[in-house]
Amino acid sequence: MSTLREKLAALPAKPGVYLFKDRAGTVIYVGKAKSLRRRVASYFKPNPDLKTSILVSRLYDADFITTGSELDALILEEQLVKKYRPRYNIALKDDKAYPYLKLTVNEEWPRLLLVRRREKDGALYFGRFQGGMVRAVVRLVKKLFPIRWCVESPLRSREQPCLYYHIGACAGPCIGRITKEDYRTLIEGLALLLRGKMAGAIAKLQVEMARAAARRDYERAAALRDSIKLIEKMQAGKSTLGRTPTPRGIRELAELQQALNLKKLPMRIECFDISNLQGANMVASLVTFLGGAPLKSDYRRFKIRSVEGKPNDVQAIYEVVKRRYAGSLARKMDDPDLVMVDGGAAQAAFGQKALTEAGRSKLPLIGLAKREEEIYLPGHPKPLHLDRATPGLQLLQRIRDEAHRFAITFHREKRKKSFFA
Repeated sequence: MSTLREKLAALPAKPGVYLFKDRAGTVIYVGKAKSLRRRVASYFKPNPDLKTSILVSRLYDADFITTGSELDALILEEQLVKKYRPRYNIALKDDKAYPYLKLTVNEEWPRLLLVRRREKDGALYFGRFQGGMVRAVVRLVKKLFPIRWCVESPLRSREQPCLYYHIGACAGPCIGRITKEDYRTLIEGLALLLRGKMAGAIAKLQVEMARAAARRDYERAAALRDSIKLIEKMQAGKSTLGRTPTPRGIRELAELQQALNLKKLPMRIECFDISNLQGANMVASLVTFLGGAPLKSDYRRFKIRSVEGKPNDVQAIYEVVKRRYAGSLARKMDDPDLVMVDGGAAQAAFGQKALTEAGRSKLPLIGLAKREEEIYLPGHPKPLHLDRATPGLQLLQRIRDEAHRFAITFHREKRKKSFFA
């Protein structure tokens, strides 16, 4: 059988040894199993741990040898490891003991170290790791988390940063380029990653990305965005690739957060629009943008129930916002960081009323009025005006226009059906 998929599908539920190979045909890992089918399938489950993710990302082909017993598989595995010396099996050449990774959270500015023994010193220990794997993990961490890699303890202040800072692998705590709070966020994210909790690691990086964007350090924010994307690629089955903001998206979201005085970066924005023809066939749309890009799986369409035969966009907004945040969708969909309705002061006020009655009054809401492109905040007597060239306003316009397009399309479908009924 020529493909890896076919080989995996044909695995027997028998003892044996499996050999994983990379694209060049080199054996990178040898393992034994009581049941080859069950053991190899475990590598491809959703949300694997860090070691499994790295190994599978390099897997291109595989061979399998069945044995008479589990003991035979153990003996054969040892022989094959000695023969091929796979990079993810062998220990480091200078010591037969598999090492640990030590995260020195007991220090003011923690580091990640490779050590041979666990000690009761307040640090966090991870592993043990096989030698080839520990090197792969450290290389990955250097790409993802810009922590310090110098060996000194405690950290000394410097006037000039080291090479790691210049290549983007260190945030520069020795020259005061990162606060202790932000550095601790990175360390917490790294600890989650080493525990295999990738979603938590992504969340910590997103917090740090938002902070970098808020202080207009867009280069750092873009680097953190790339780290998030790399972790997302490792999340088999639950990747959200394409929804992490681009550098332009980061600027747009950061500007919105500042202009609207939001507590957090508005990564998820939901927008409502109403469409009808003189009150007939009234419908509503809900569009969702995540990281500045459309998330079409979270688009929804509504038939308006509370308004019959006369145009009443304000009542329709009230109805659809309440249905979204008080009904079944509230349990099925994530909470937004910002709610937007198409319209002015009245639509924003009725949208806020719906949120309050749904018990979601803390969700920030705005109205965006056409023509003048004024932003209305509930309870504020005057609208907010942003320059039309402002990237944040342009993002709101794109979202509003998409909600309008989606509502118009549904209205036309409904009107056509009623015409032929």
